[in-house]
Amino acid sequence: MTKSKIFILVDCSGSMSGEPIQQATILVNELVKSLCNNSNSCKAKASIITYNMEVKEDVVMSPVTSVKTASINEECSGPKNLGKAIKYVNDSSPESKFIFIITKGKPSDVQLYNEQIKFCKKNSDNIIVLHGNIDKYGDTFNESAKIVSPWDSVNFPDIIKSLFGGKEKTSSDGRDILQEPPKVIEIQIE
Repeated sequence: MTKSKIFILVDCSGSMSGEPIQQATILVNELVKSLCNNSNSCKAKASIITYNMEVKEDVVMSPVTSVKTASINEECSGPKNLGKAIKYVNDSSPESKFIFIITKGKPSDVQLYNEQIKFCKKNSDNIIVLHGNIDKYGDTFNESAKIVSPWDSVNFPDIIKSLFGGKEKTSSDGRDILQEPPKVIEIQIE
């Protein structure tokens, strides 16, 4: 059974100012597009949450096919309160869920982060981290995340398929891509 709630957490702390938040916006758009193009994840609901000192739900939980993302208009400043963001997610959705984290650092609120990750593990949540500085901080997420991927080599269709199964669709009308072309069988009548 496909899990139906997807939370996309976007780091808007000081280190994300400028080019990093622009890259994060591109990643969010590509992620949402890939979710819509998968025959299973397109049936899910998604929310986009930004975090720094505060947590803000920029896109409320709605069908993934209706999530519109253009750019994340956040002034990037302050600490990376990822623990606070995950607590917000856990409080609003105690059932099993998918949590995508887009960041280029590590949590500032380490104790709260560790507490919330324990809840996520107990709940069998799937955590996927898309990291902009994986060489320096990627190890922070190795024990908590199912997938940790650098920004520059994210393969969204493969990630979505590994999480949700399903097939990639060719169009918004729901038609699936043929996995193999139909076989032509020659019949000779004598």
